[in-house]
Amino acid sequence: MGTVSSSATSSVPAFNGTSQYAGDLQQVITNAVNAASEPITALENEQTTLTNQSQEVSTLDGDFTALQTALQTLQSAVSGSSLSASVSDPSVVSATVGDGATPGSYSIQVNSVGSYSTTLTNTWTGTSSGSPDTYVLSIGSETYNVTPTDNSATSVASAINSQYGNLVQATVVNVGSNSSPDYRISLESTNLTSDEIDLTDNGTSTAAVETAGAPAQYEINNSGTVVSSDSSTVDIATGVTLNLLGTSSSPVDIDVTQDPSALSSAVSGFVTAYNTCQTELSKQRGQSGGPLEGSTLVDQLQQVLDSLITYSPDGNSAVNGWMDLGVGFATDSDTDPSLTFDESTLENVESSNPTAVTAFLGSATAGISANGNTTETGSGFLLSAADAMDSLEDSTTGLLKVTESNYTNEISSIGTQITNKQAQVTQLQTSLTNQMNSADAMIQSLQNQYTDLSDMLQAEQIADEQYSGGGS
Repeated sequence: MGTVSSSATSSVPAFNGTSQYAGDLQQVITNAVNAASEPITALENEQTTLTNQSQEVSTLDGDFTALQTALQTLQSAVSGSSLSASVSDPSVVSATVGDGATPGSYSIQVNSVGSYSTTLTNTWTGTSSGSPDTYVLSIGSETYNVTPTDNSATSVASAINSQYGNLVQATVVNVGSNSSPDYRISLESTNLTSDEIDLTDNGTSTAAVETAGAPAQYEINNSGTVVSSDSSTVDIATGVTLNLLGTSSSPVDIDVTQDPSALSSAVSGFVTAYNTCQTELSKQRGQSGGPLEGSTLVDQLQQVLDSLITYSPDGNSAVNGWMDLGVGFATDSDTDPSLTFDESTLENVESSNPTAVTAFLGSATAGISANGNTTETGSGFLLSAADAMDSLEDSTTGLLKVTESNYTNEISSIGTQITNKQAQVTQLQTSLTNQMNSADAMIQSLQNQYTDLSDMLQAEQIADEQYSGGGS
C-alpha cells in the first residue's frame, strides 16, 4: 500500500495524542491517508512511464533530424556544390556551377565578346551655383530625364548613377593636368549594346566622343545558331554559367563533373545517420526493450527507414537501387539490420555513368532556370526521402513532432491531477488530524476524570478501613 509523500504532511497539523489510545488514533490517520494516496502513487508511476517514453521519443527525434540533415547534405552534393567545371581554353571562357547543375559536357565558340557603348562629354563648365539645368540622358531611342541638385559634373554624374545606374554608369574624369584640369563626364552602358549614349543640357548635346558598343555573339554545342547577348555572363544550362573572356576560332569544351569524394562523403554520412536511427529503434524491441516497446511509433519509424533504403526508380536504369551504389545491409541482416557502404562501387559507377547516378538520386526541390522560372519538379530518391522525412519532422504535422507534443501535454495533465489529488489528501489528513486530536483530548480528559474518581474511591476506602479498625 502506498504512503503519503512528505509534501502532503508539511502543511497539516501534527497529531500530538497523549491518551492510551493515541497509537490507535494515529493508525486511523495513517491508514486513511495511505488509502487516499494510492491513486497518487498510480498517477506518479504513469507519469514516470510517460516521461521515459517522452525522453526516448526526443532521442529518436534527434536521430531522425540528423538523418534529415544528412539527406540535405546529399542533396547539396548532387545539386552543384560538389560539381566542378573544366574549360579547354581558359582564355576564352571561365565557368562556374551552382544549384541545379548536373554533370555534362558542352562546347562554345565565341565569335565576339561584345563591347559597351561609351560617351565622353566636352569640358564640363557647369558649377554648383544657380538652379540646375534640364538634362536628358538618351540611350538609343529611349530618353530619361536627369534631375541633379546643381550643374556641377559631380552632381550630374551622381544623379545619373542614382536614377539610372542599372542602364549607365557615369564617372567624372580629368583629361587635363593637375595644374590645368579638364573635367568631363564619362558614360558607359551596363549592357553590351549598340545603342549610342548622349547627354543633353537644355537641348544641346554635351558629347565630344560617342562610341557604339556591340552585343556578344556565341554558338553553343555546334548548333549553327548564333546567340546574341547583352551580357558577358551567360547561362548555357541550369546552374552552369560562363564568363566570356575572348574570341575563339573553334569550339571550346566545358566539362561539368561530379567530385566523387564529396558525393562519397555525403553517402557515407547518410549511411551513418541511418544506422544511428536503426540502432535506437532496435533497442525498443524484445522482452527487454526500451520505453517504447510495443509502441506502434516504432513500427511507423521503421517503415520510413525501410522506404529509404529500398527505394527504386520506375523503369529500367543503370542504377536501380542503393546496392548499385555500394550501399547494402550487413552480412547477417537478421541480427544486424545496419547498412554498409563500399565507396569504390560508388566511385566506379560515378566515373562510368554519372548521369545514371544523378538520375537515381534526383532532387528534393524544383530546378530553377536563369530567369527565375521553375524548370521541373523534384525527382528521384531525394524527393521521395524528403517527403518521408517531412512526414516525421514537419513542425506542425510531423509524426515525431506531434508525438512529442502529445507526451508533453499528457505529462502536464497528469501532473495537474497529482497536484489536485495531493491537495485532497492534505485536506483529508488535516481534517482527520484535527478530529483525532479532539478525540484524544476527550479520551485523555475522561481518563483523567476516571483517575480522579478512582483516587477518591480508593481514599474513601482506606478511610473507611481505618475508621472501622479504630472502632473495634
